[in-house]
Amino acid sequence: MTRWSRTLVVTLAFGLAAAALVSAHMAYSKSMPAKDATVTESPEQLQVWFTQEPEPAVSRLSLEGPGGGIPIGETQTGGGKSLVAAIPSPLEPGTYTVSWRSAGDDGHVQRGDFSFAVRAAN
Repeated sequence: MTRWSRTLVVTLAFGLAAAALVSAHMAYSKSMPAKDATVTESPEQLQVWFTQEPEPAVSRLSLEGPGGGIPIGETQTGGGKSLVAAIPSPLEPGTYTVSWRSAGDDGHVQRGDFSFAVRAAN
C-alpha cells in the first residue's frame, strides 16, 4: 500500500468515526406547532419530538413571545421520544420561539429552538 493510499484510508476512517459520533447525539425531529408554522388558533400545549428518548432530569421547554417569556406548564416526557408542556393561557397573535434542552443516549446535553406564529383567524 502506498503512502498516499494509507493517508486516504486513515482520512476516511476518521471521517466515518466523526460522522458516527455526530449521529449519536439527540436531535430535533418535529414539533407541534411545527417549526415555522403559522396557526390560527392558540395551541394548548407544546410537544417536541427527538431522534432519541429524552432524559427527563435535564429536559426543559420554554416559550418566548413578543413581550418576553411566557409561563408554561412543567416539562414532561411524552410518548414517542417527545417532551410536552401545557400552555395554560391563550397566546395572542405574534411570533413565538420555543427553546428546548435535553440529552439522549450518550448523555450530552443538546439545545435548540424554533419559531412559530399565531395569526388571528379570518
